[in-house]
Parts: sequence; C-alpha cells; structure tokens
Amino acid sequence: MDQFRQSYTVRLMCRVLEVSASGYYRWRQRPASLREKRRAVTEAAIMETYASFKARYGAPRIAQELSATGVPCSVNYVAGIMREKAIRARNGKAFKYSRTSEAMTNVADNLLWRQFAASAPNLKWTTDITYIWVNGRWLYLATVMDLYSRHIVGWSLDMSMTEQLITDA
Repeated sequence: MDQFRQSYTVRLMCRVLEVSASGYYRWRQRPASLREKRRAVTEAAIMETYASFKARYGAPRIAQELSATGVPCSVNYVAGIMREKAIRARNGKAFKYSRTSEAMTNVADNLLWRQFAASAPNLKWTTDITYIWVNGRWLYLATVMDLYSRHIVGWSLDMSMTEQLITDA
C-alpha cells in the first residue's frame, strides 16, 4: 500500500483490500519485532561476509563463517536471504571439453568397438599410456597387452610422449 499512496487514498485502498484504516496505521507505527531485528542484523552480516570474500562464498561457507563469528544461522536461512537479495557466489567457470582437441588429431580408428574378448593369442592387442611422477619429473609408460592372455607383451618408458615411445613398446 505504501508504494501506491501517491496514486490512491489510504481509505480507498483499505476498502478495496477489506482492512481497516486504523489497523493499517497501527501496523505502520508498530516497532520492529525481534525477528525483524535479527533478520536485519543477519542480512548485514551476510552482505559484509559476502563482500569481504569477494563474492566467492556461497550460502554454506557464509553460514559457516557467521557461525564462527557468533551469528547463529543455518545454511537454508542464509540461502533464502541471498536469494532474496539476488546475490550468488561467483565461482570459476567449469572446464569444457571440446571435440576439436589436439589430442584427437592423428588418432587411429577404433577397430575393437569394445569387443575385448579374443579367441586366440596375438589376435587383439591393446595399448595404453600413463604418466608417473619420479624424482621430480613425469615419465611416460606405454604398454601393449594381448587381450587373449591379458599379459603385457611389451612396454616402454620415456621422458616424453612421442610416437617412438609407442613403437618401442
């Protein structure tokens, strides 16, 4: 009703809304309740914490920070106030995988199509490359496995991941 007081009289609005004008004026002069005061204090603390952590904290972390400083609140209470104030944590953007990646160039065709059972030795081989942290640097291990016996038939270890590493394996 307060925002429409310039356009309409209070008596007209009270008649349309079926409330008494004296009740409206009594409601306007009523002091703030303990709940409203607590919410105002919590809102100020939330805004201050949100700003002090450069808008990186969401409701769970803000609730944890406020509880540590002595302002009792729950995650849902903080989340509701943040939603009402239209503030959200600004986190970094998630990494998006792209289909046109350098890792997908010069890749051999998939000949097995997840048919990993072999009926005889040396019919199907599969390879893999992994990296291992050794003495402060990465080493690359390439292995070749026979799918019939599940034994490693060849492997190679090198300091760089090249075609020669696979050929040596």
